[in-house]
Amino acid sequence: MFQKLLKWKWILLAFICYLLLMVLPASFVEKYYSNAFFLFVRNLLDSSIAKIPFPAIYIFIVIVFLLLLKWFLHFFKEKPQPFFQRIFSLTSSIAAFIVIFFVLWGFNYGRIPIEEKLNINPVTISNIQLLEETKFTIKQLENLRKTLKRDTGSLPQIIFINNIETISRDALNKTLQNFSYPYSSKIRGRFVVEDMFLVFSIGGQYLPYVGEANVDDAVFFSKKPFYLIHELAHGNGFTEEATCNFLAYVSCKQSGNVALEYSGELNYLLYLLSELKYRDSVAFDSLMLSLPLNIAKDLAEIKQHIIEHTFKTAFFGDLVNNLYLKILGIPDGVKNYDKMLLLVYAWKHQYPK
Repeated sequence: MFQKLLKWKWILLAFICYLLLMVLPASFVEKYYSNAFFLFVRNLLDSSIAKIPFPAIYIFIVIVFLLLLKWFLHFFKEKPQPFFQRIFSLTSSIAAFIVIFFVLWGFNYGRIPIEEKLNINPVTISNIQLLEETKFTIKQLENLRKTLKRDTGSLPQIIFINNIETISRDALNKTLQNFSYPYSSKIRGRFVVEDMFLVFSIGGQYLPYVGEANVDDAVFFSKKPFYLIHELAHGNGFTEEATCNFLAYVSCKQSGNVALEYSGELNYLLYLLSELKYRDSVAFDSLMLSLPLNIAKDLAEIKQHIIEHTFKTAFFGDLVNNLYLKILGIPDGVKNYDKMLLLVYAWKHQYPK
């Protein structure tokens, strides 16, 4: 009996991990995992893998490829194991990766939502409020834009990418400290080769197995600080996409760095415009016609850049990401990103300044 259980250990452990995620109280996860065990994991990763002088995700991909190759060759060898035994071995290996995922990061999906911790109430905003917020954000963006460049010429890339890892990490750490959350001062935020993620319509990701935040280098330069802070927020134990978007916005907004402030307001505006277009296309069209020339130019450059970095395989990334989020307890899937609007709006109007 014990030998049979031992054989099924990884599958059973994966099931237990998922069950624990579903049943453990959020307060328990917050206290004993997110603010205790996970911090130990975070420190361990920052003291080891983080010291590798290039994105560790490359090593992870090579290891996974070699494991898959080994399994594939074994699967088709002359005298293989029985078919179901081979499938069981593969399932067991996948289950092992799932268990490691939960141990290193995944239980953070069960922590207390940030809106509850900060005592803000993200409620649906009306069409009028949405339009007013969009206009106000455009005005904010225009003022920041004039500080960065007085004419309507293209913004210089260097102001967004120079020392971006340190500046972005410091901005996030300041926000987490203000919100009374622990944070990592050594977590790495790195850029991978162009279109490595965007080929699947993904701008960045946090890989728990190596503990670093990664952003595709093909992400438009003025959006990069926001994207990097988003992934660094994941690395600090925040799982919801809306939460990481919210933390990225607040960090950019309060950074005292004009380029980061611009990146935050720009990404916030893109979400606002998308929601406005969905709700009221007439108001959206009218607003777009009245955009300041410099903002209209920036948005046009971003649109063209997106066209140049959009691939037919993009649907696959959305499909997998949507399924992944729903399995881990985020019922709205990729739509969770849009909840950022409600969090930011609530924070701006309810949170004590």
